Amino acid sequence: MSAIAGLLTLQNAQTNDLVGEYQESIFVRNAKGFNVGSTLFGLMSRLSAESADNIEFNWWERDPVRRNIISSGADDNVTTTLEFDDGSGGDVWPILGAGHILKNDRTGEYVRVDADPGSGTVTCTRGVGSSTAAAILDNDVWALITLGKEEGSNASRSAYEEPVIQQNFIQTYNSTVEITNAFKGSVLRTDIEGPLRERRIQALERIANDIELSLLFGVKDKITGVNGYQYYTGGLTDTLNLAGLTANQLNGNGAGGATLANFQAWLQTFMVYGSDMKLAFCGPKAFAAISNFANTAAAGFRIMNNETIFGMNITEVMTPFGVLSLAFHPLMKHATAFEDWMVVVDLAHITQKTFEPLFLEPNIQTPGQDSYKEQFRCKCGLKVKFPEAHATAFDLEKLIA
Repeated sequence: MSAIAGLLTLQNAQTNDLVGEYQESIFVRNAKGFNVGSTLFGLMSRLSAESADNIEFNWWERDPVRRNIISSGADDNVTTTLEFDDGSGGDVWPILGAGHILKNDRTGEYVRVDADPGSGTVTCTRGVGSSTAAAILDNDVWALITLGKEEGSNASRSAYEEPVIQQNFIQTYNSTVEITNAFKGSVLRTDIEGPLRERRIQALERIANDIELSLLFGVKDKITGVNGYQYYTGGLTDTLNLAGLTANQLNGNGAGGATLANFQAWLQTFMVYGSDMKLAFCGPKAFAAISNFANTAAAGFRIMNNETIFGMNITEVMTPFGVLSLAFHPLMKHATAFEDWMVVVDLAHITQKTFEPLFLEPNIQTPGQDSYKEQFRCKCGLKVKFPEAHATAFDLEKLIA
């Protein structure tokens, strides 16, 4: 041991003998605070959840009784045999019967169905009432107004809209903690109780974020594996794709900006279905696009309210079609691929299907191995009811009048 003469200072003392100061615990950016982590996954536990009886779950959906039909061909103003479909080539003639009144949305003409049709060709009287017969264009929209019956007539024939079956899968989620027994038993400056708790927190955050991103952006799939099937639950964006709802998916045109007219048309595609209040999970660029337009444009949307719900800061914007509630999504803040995304959710029409709740399974290490291993596991999926009530926007950075 060497000798030290004179004044003993921090500079010439034995540095290993100084305890120093370390704060126990680790500060983690964007953790354990308001509006962080798995926002939608957290909401599902408070709003709507159902138990799943099978990994592949199905449900039925039926649209409201149809009141719109579409011209499937062009005709002049004197033709009395008209063709109709549902806009996609599907039959609508079974819902039409003698005495029905139809109104052309474009021309204002009223026509009366003269006989129960047996095919897509419908015999009609043109220019009924005060209306004037006009040329019909392909894809003209007609509203089914009413059904009139002759005095003493028999009952009209029955007609029904068939329900449509929908399906999604339960996905197995997993996040593992594995450390040696020597490390597990050590005392750390960051956690005097040992390293296990902090590793559990990280694993829990990881599985919650896996679930969250799959509910938003997951792709429905079923893969044949070595021991069995590997299932992926379809998220909100995949549901819109599978339903062919391209109009519900706005291309914001990046820095070039989305026009107000295009944005309004996009709002109308989904705001008129389901609830008249939607929750939009936003990346920072998408949020700024709406907020800046609301604050600066002469004809901008009006910010009605700011509040905190379930730990989320909500900004309510009044649109011509209802209230759009904006919330920053933490995973979209820091994943650059989603900074300009917006996922609009009708919370009344989404449900989490739970086959196995999220839980911690301890002591799963190999017997005899000098280590400790445990896992968080969950089996759940998403039921998106009536996808017309939901929407997405991407490359949304600016709105222009």
